[in-house]
Amino acid sequence: MLRIHFTGEDLRKVTVADGVDPLWEVLLSLHAMQERGADSLAFAEWRRRLRIPAARSTSVRLLTELARPWGYSPDFLTPGRAEEGFEAGLDRVLSTPRARLRTEFSNLAEESPPTAWTRALGDGEPAALRRLGEALRTYHRLALAPYAGAIRAQTEADRARRAQALLGGGVDRLLAELHPRAEWQAPVLQLPVYADQDIHLGGRGLVLVPSYFCRIQPITLLDTDLPPVLVYPLSPRLAGRLTPDFSGLGDEAYAGEDAARAVPVVALLGRTRATVLEACAVEGTTTDLARRVGVAAPVVSRQTSVLRDAGLVASERYGGSVRHRITPLGIALLNGALPG
Repeated sequence: MLRIHFTGEDLRKVTVADGVDPLWEVLLSLHAMQERGADSLAFAEWRRRLRIPAARSTSVRLLTELARPWGYSPDFLTPGRAEEGFEAGLDRVLSTPRARLRTEFSNLAEESPPTAWTRALGDGEPAALRRLGEALRTYHRLALAPYAGAIRAQTEADRARRAQALLGGGVDRLLAELHPRAEWQAPVLQLPVYADQDIHLGGRGLVLVPSYFCRIQPITLLDTDLPPVLVYPLSPRLAGRLTPDFSGLGDEAYAGEDAARAVPVVALLGRTRATVLEACAVEGTTTDLARRVGVAAPVVSRQTSVLRDAGLVASERYGGSVRHRITPLGIALLNGALPG
């Protein structure tokens, strides 16, 4: 059981981050990539797209030595709380003091046999750290950068939901509704986790960071002396399937899409229409879809009309707006699973 102990000062300092933290998403998506259990449609589709480029990438294989799907992952990999971008966070990772590296890689060795590379990292060898930086950049470009817009849209919706909880019931309601597994019994927030842990905030406050790739329940750092952060999963109602945008990312990022059989769908529907279809995996209004896809609302209206006539999208009017959602036939088409 994880128990987070609040003082009155801590309750005044509870904040919700503006968005996801890039390095937390790197770590947690590495976990999700390796997990072979039951998935949401979102994870299954994202993993399908990533499968071939990940298999070809030495960088991804190296990172899985640090981030196994379960158990301990070194805290130094996630130094931020969504207050900085990827490059700034990466600079902090690569500037980790050697004493801390030794401690955290000693913790890792208790659960996973060390490799030549993890030993070198634990010793703070410059060449190993440079290789880590290259691996993190490559993985971020392949696995996360194409989905930044879709993740941002979903985290904005989550942040609005948290704001409603705060305005309607204060910090008590915000913490009580943080996650179905969270139990708020003031002044302690309890979460069932795999190790017994107490965190006494001691006036430092707590930053709540949303995450698309966080699975099952909120998580935090093992080292209780580090700035307190609690990373929580987006609500299942909000965390729909990700729509990639490969524009400006180069051929390497798109190679996985080609290999994953999405190119035939693009060839069949056209790039804009295929992207609108993917965006409908998260039900939304025409305006919502336009924001996710990055095109004008009239363009979305034309494309959803064609997709609806083909049975790939269903649309319903609510008040003054129309909401669109993908149909089972549309999902099968995107997954390459249409019946013969």
